[in-house]
Amino acid sequence: MNESSLRELGLDLLEDRQFERALAVFAEAVRRLPADHRSRMLAARCLSELGERERAVTVYHACAEGLLRRDYLLSAMAACKLGLEMAPQERRLKDTLVRLHARAARNVTGRASVPPPLPPETLYDGKVDTDLMGLSGEELSDRAIEVLAAPDPGGTANPNDRPPLPLFADLERDAFIDLVGRMGYRSIKPEEVVSREGEATDRLHVIVAGKAEVTRQSEGEDRTLGFLGGGSIFGELSLLTGAATTATVTAVSDIEVFEIRREHLNAVAKSFPAMPQVLATFAQKRMERNLTATSPLFQPMPESERAALLQRFTFRALQPGEKVLVEGEHSPGLFLVLAGELVVQKEDPAGGTVRLGVLREGEVAGEISLLTGLRATATVVSARKTATSFLERAAFHELVKTYPHIKKYLEQLSDRRLKQIGEALRPAEIIDADELLTESGGS
Repeated sequence: MNESSLRELGLDLLEDRQFERALAVFAEAVRRLPADHRSRMLAARCLSELGERERAVTVYHACAEGLLRRDYLLSAMAACKLGLEMAPQERRLKDTLVRLHARAARNVTGRASVPPPLPPETLYDGKVDTDLMGLSGEELSDRAIEVLAAPDPGGTANPNDRPPLPLFADLERDAFIDLVGRMGYRSIKPEEVVSREGEATDRLHVIVAGKAEVTRQSEGEDRTLGFLGGGSIFGELSLLTGAATTATVTAVSDIEVFEIRREHLNAVAKSFPAMPQVLATFAQKRMERNLTATSPLFQPMPESERAALLQRFTFRALQPGEKVLVEGEHSPGLFLVLAGELVVQKEDPAGGTVRLGVLREGEVAGEISLLTGLRATATVVSARKTATSFLERAAFHELVKTYPHIKKYLEQLSDRRLKQIGEALRPAEIIDADELLTESGGS
């Protein structure tokens, strides 16, 4: 039986709560292949279930060290997290987290070297010749810990590399350790929905291992947008802005995720006030990367120039009900929706207001008023918390001079929107109508 088959057998035994037999199987898998850290982690769970908490913590530490040596940073974090749940003050685990953070921290220049771990209180060499699946009781526990706590002899990472650790590497070291101790860690079964389209959420997820599918409703059917694997983060935009999620994320295989709730962030922020800004900056950069890849405004440009163009904009977070354009006033600049919704509405001479449309991710508002000098004949207001990039009037005119193809795109967009307004309102009401109607499917 190979190592993969052993792990499958162990998972079946674990599912049946046969923890001792599962421990024997997982330990045997590690004896045969010390780099099988998935089996190490599962064995540590078995030890915990059997009441061997101290040994379980030791195994989680060995697992974290082996994963760190191989630059599997998220999985190393997971091993530390699980160990800290049993021993919150465990010095070895916190030391590993410090070294893990140093490995990826972006504010550290030069080589991403990682100092050696503290020597363990007991040295294990892992040299056990017996097939552990034939053992039980105390003998199994004693032989298993010799194998499971022994170091992984391989996987020395290149010290010149600085492996990615999204979001976490941007935190202060002590804030990072605090957050790891607070955040959740979940196992999710195939076909389970992790995040549902149209629902706001108070948490973000980081996939540690496994695969998830991203879908969006289109014409009554779920359309696959792509797949997420280890290291993927989702939910941060909804957490930050309060906007509903724009897609559904469903587990394809068994997946392991970190779950960071707003309450975790608020708790960390009490000791580390910079925490909210780190998240906001991270989310803003993610929104901008998505936008430059998908918004029609950027499509005529070479990819190498898109980021520089977006740097001309400033980030502006809008509260629910906040007006960005007011009917009868000049547009202050160009608004580009990053996340959330802007509602376009116009006063009706007969009384009340007429809703003309909704602007969503990737769409712009304010361009006709800027191009023509006309006053806005409609009002644009945020439907919920909305994130935008804003380009003030003088910078806009400089932009269209520098990039004539953007001016052409905006002029064509304005023409289409004026025609759409003409279909919605009587001609007498739309002589000065401007940019404020979204085109269908224009995101």
